[in-house]
Amino acid sequence: MDFRRGKTVKSLLKIDWVYPVWKPVVTPSANPGATAAPQIERALPLQQAYELVTDGDRRPVLILRECEKCKGTDHALLAMRLDNEQTVLLTHWFRCVKLPPNVMTENHPFYNLFKREKEGDRIPHLFFVDPDGSNKTELPGDQTQTVLWATMFSFLERCYSEDAKAAIKQLRPLLSQYDKCDAEEQLIKNRLDKELEKNGPASPKLKELDADLVKVAKQREKLRAKERELRDLALKSLAATPPAGSPPGAAPAGKPAAPAAK
Repeated sequence: MDFRRGKTVKSLLKIDWVYPVWKPVVTPSANPGATAAPQIERALPLQQAYELVTDGDRRPVLILRECEKCKGTDHALLAMRLDNEQTVLLTHWFRCVKLPPNVMTENHPFYNLFKREKEGDRIPHLFFVDPDGSNKTELPGDQTQTVLWATMFSFLERCYSEDAKAAIKQLRPLLSQYDKCDAEEQLIKNRLDKELEKNGPASPKLKELDADLVKVAKQREKLRAKERELRDLALKSLAATPPAGSPPGAAPAGKPAAPAAK
């Protein structure tokens, strides 16, 4: 990520991670005065795990597990020496879920999300998947940016009825326009401070500078409206029923699509 960006772009180039937590259900005792029995923490059935991490969000899902080495970072997703702006912008069309390192313990509620299919399989660091668990695509965490983008675009093309590639092409230059607004705003504020210091609050130039600030704010709002329009891609409806003979979680659940999060 380019940290020379202005404040507006820096606020946009953040991944909106969610950190799902399983809460045990306390079962009331049939005997008055007896202590209620909480559920014991255990690995949830796969379909229930997906229901909890998606929480009704019908966007495609990115699920990343932290390890002790990368805990507190996004290193399994973002490149260390490359521009990550496009990656971060693409994540806004996914539900981004981050799970802790102990997800690999067998009694962790989300253990089955990363459980090996067979002995010797490499456990992925992250994967992309439909909300019901179908079309799972695993990545090791050290994948190339080209592979990552190809995976993300494949999900966006399949899950959205509008063109994410076209939207990204317009969003990238929009970031530079935000930077221009931020730079102009800071320049005007610096002039305001100097004018106040030199001629005091009665200076007639202050009104002109305040008017310039209003113009910049209006320009930024136009950019925000354009950004919202570009981000607002419509989700496709998933198939009504899974294919015959498919295992649980292997096909779209058929729930109607909700509007994409903005």
